Amino acid sequence: MFYKKKSYLINYTSYIFALLCLTVGLQSCGGGYQKAIRMEEQRTKTPTVNSEQNTKPQLPALSESVPLMEADTTNSNSLLWEISGKDLKTPSYLYGTIHIIPKKDFILTDLLKNRFVQTRQLALEIDMDNIFSMFGALGEMFMDDGVTLKDLLTEEEYAQLDEHFSKKKLGSLEDMDNMKPILLSAMMDEGTMGEKEDMTSYEMELMRMAKQRRMPVEGLETAKFQMSVLDSIPYEEQAKMLIKSLEDEESGEAMFGDMVEMYKNQDLAALHRAVAAESEGVKNFDHALLYIRNHNWIPVIEKMAMAKPTFFAVGAAHLPGENGVIELLRKAGYQVIPQRQVNE
Repeated sequence: MFYKKKSYLINYTSYIFALLCLTVGLQSCGGGYQKAIRMEEQRTKTPTVNSEQNTKPQLPALSESVPLMEADTTNSNSLLWEISGKDLKTPSYLYGTIHIIPKKDFILTDLLKNRFVQTRQLALEIDMDNIFSMFGALGEMFMDDGVTLKDLLTEEEYAQLDEHFSKKKLGSLEDMDNMKPILLSAMMDEGTMGEKEDMTSYEMELMRMAKQRRMPVEGLETAKFQMSVLDSIPYEEQAKMLIKSLEDEESGEAMFGDMVEMYKNQDLAALHRAVAAESEGVKNFDHALLYIRNHNWIPVIEKMAMAKPTFFAVGAAHLPGENGVIELLRKAGYQVIPQRQVNE
């Protein structure tokens, strides 16, 4: 069976793992904890961007009306989409994020800000303001039925992994022996995603913008459910991915860089192909992490959009494809139209 470093999967698990560690301040979370602290400090103390487009002017209040900017609605390779039609009186917007991205590559276009201020609430994959929901996910970090890493790895593999964790100062592997292997992969990925460059998060920036406008922040699902989804990938396969991540550590940074470039180019088709390739050899990968969740989100999106115009922000990999959020909303009777900045 073929295993390789899963850039999308590790980006996803690194992000939710870091959030959980930030919520409870777990020193045992090693690199993930340090990444979460650094991300939060950057978000609150320093600018997150380095161009005029990325300055942080005060956003209009909820009571203020803002004219719509012109948008290119012909290019289907877009991260931003308008949801309208059916019974909606006012459009909502759908935006594809990348959960963790180098600060130098982070950008918020004027068009995105313009569409954001047309809405009255923000909906993320999970409500990151709900600390009780985050605490509820802690139990999902660990394997069931007393399974440990020593049950899944050979003595030689365990020794190699233990040496790596000690060398990288990620903590004692013995103390994390019953943690899901896929989360340990996320901790190892600290070096390829955040050790050489400061990182930031679209979700945290959108939350900051929502708070500035006093917009409520909602979640399409709970943090506990997000973590439980990882159980759809058998522990044995997670363990093989963990060892493969250790072997392929040097190539991890290049793979992550490729994913970031696809994202910056708003190339949904390429992202869709990349995620499909990542699912090769990993049982239930795309079905569990993407398709089931996408289908679950549609009635939630419909209910929220009916209640008030909403800015929905989910991982970009959830948007394209027959089972992507865009196509599922269209099948439900909505018009979903791309919104790219003119001359972008």
